[in-house]
Amino acid sequence: MAILDRVVEIAEEIAVSEGLELVHAEFVPDGKKWFLRLYIDRENGVTISDCTKLSRQLAVELDVEDVIPHAYTLEVSSPGIDRIMGKISDYAKFAGEKIYIKLRRAVNGHRKFKGTLKGLDMSGDYVIVECNGEMVEVPFSDIARANLVREIDL
Repeated sequence: MAILDRVVEIAEEIAVSEGLELVHAEFVPDGKKWFLRLYIDRENGVTISDCTKLSRQLAVELDVEDVIPHAYTLEVSSPGIDRIMGKISDYAKFAGEKIYIKLRRAVNGHRKFKGTLKGLDMSGDYVIVECNGEMVEVPFSDIARANLVREIDL
């Protein structure tokens, strides 16, 4: 089992027990350092206390199971205002919101799309985005990264 898969399995179990949702997880190098980043949420938002509690519990479990064989930095945070879209269910949940999508390979000659998220197609394999009045179907499997784009009125 891959490192990230096992981390997600453990983190999901802890998050659910605390009434949290694990939105997204990534294990990435940055220079010579490795970062394990987890984004959590709940209906009314998360607190620093929620992040700290999950971080502490997860760190203990990862150490006990020796999941990651080298040094890393663990970061647990809310998904933020520009929430990362980590699960296929997010695309139905946030239909109607503005979204930015970066793809692994081009669709209609483009690898980046910014528009209004319309949801999923009937099969659930494609994300539908309205860009400049045109409906674009993006294969979920080709999405490298996607975020909500929220505009704040001041």
